[in-house]
Amino acid sequence: MSNRNDLPAHDAAATRPAPDPHPDKLISLEAGRFFAALGVVLFHYTALVEDFTHVTVLANIFRPGHVGVPYFFVLSGFIMYHVHRRDMGRANAVRYFAVRRAIRLFPMFWGISLVMLIGFLMVPSLAVNRPPSMQGIVFDLLLLPHKDAILAISWTLRHEVVFYLFFSLMLLFGNRALWLVGLWIFASLTGAAFHLDRLGLGNWSIVGSNLNLGFGLGILCAMGVARPSDRHPLWWIVGGGGALALLGALEWHLGRFAPHGEHVLGQADDIGYLIAAAALIYGLAKMEKRLSIPGAGLWKMLGGASYLLYLLHQPMGSVLVRIMPVSGLSPLALFALVTLAATLASVMAHLLVERPITAWLSRNVRVAKPVAASAAAA
Repeated sequence: MSNRNDLPAHDAAATRPAPDPHPDKLISLEAGRFFAALGVVLFHYTALVEDFTHVTVLANIFRPGHVGVPYFFVLSGFIMYHVHRRDMGRANAVRYFAVRRAIRLFPMFWGISLVMLIGFLMVPSLAVNRPPSMQGIVFDLLLLPHKDAILAISWTLRHEVVFYLFFSLMLLFGNRALWLVGLWIFASLTGAAFHLDRLGLGNWSIVGSNLNLGFGLGILCAMGVARPSDRHPLWWIVGGGGALALLGALEWHLGRFAPHGEHVLGQADDIGYLIAAAALIYGLAKMEKRLSIPGAGLWKMLGGASYLLYLLHQPMGSVLVRIMPVSGLSPLALFALVTLAATLASVMAHLLVERPITAWLSRNVRVAKPVAASAAAA
């Protein structure tokens, strides 16, 4: 995002608080980003520890943790429109948007994928039915749909790339192009209704997944937040958060003994979580126009690290459970240690690797800002 006087200049600067380099960031949503990623981690690590110890920790309480994925889909649509709402219809904003998104999305994804690829080539058994091919590697690194990705969790990023293409049309043609996003979502919901979901299409689920609804809901939420309203947002927070809790409790009750990949709530699973997440995000964003959130620096850091936590946790967990002295640890201790290690590693990698690389690329990859453009998305 872009950065946001009768004393001498140096005295005035000394008495003025440092400007917020990310004025469009909503701290409550930064916190939400982190907890959404952590939920996905807890969901996956519950299954991982069960695979290695044959024990389900904490009565499978984190089974609904995958709600972080639909939350991310809504949040992505919200952030893109919230940050670029003043750029709608500005053709000169497309290149700037594309470059900023690429800087944010690809460097860490490429780095982790290439490390995993080297591991697959050195120890083929690690590939687990995902033998790399040249075409597959190229498609993978470009986040094009294909089968058997190196980094399995990257299927969500392929949805993101397609959404960015549609969003670029909105930058070109303004809100008039919103109907194209709606058409894509309608096609996705139709495909999902006929069971053309991720289990049936693999990474081609971009054309048939309920989750794509989240991008549209996020855009609608951002449009609503940009408009003045006298209604208190607390009801949206209570309603959205309560619905998420209720759906999570219902899923745990019905599915605590079911395989983690089984959608025990059926079609209501993704759609219910998406609608609840949208209500919560809308309420939090509206609330932040009235209240300041304490601990802004901490939440910005954790929110910034959430992308790496999401990308790193599966390969890192797979390695950690193999090298830790499992026989000397209880399943719960193993679960806690792996979760803590992945979280700390992601925060450190964000501070020491991701943030410097992103800053360097932002300085050195020259692209003109669009006229009157809003700040670039973080």
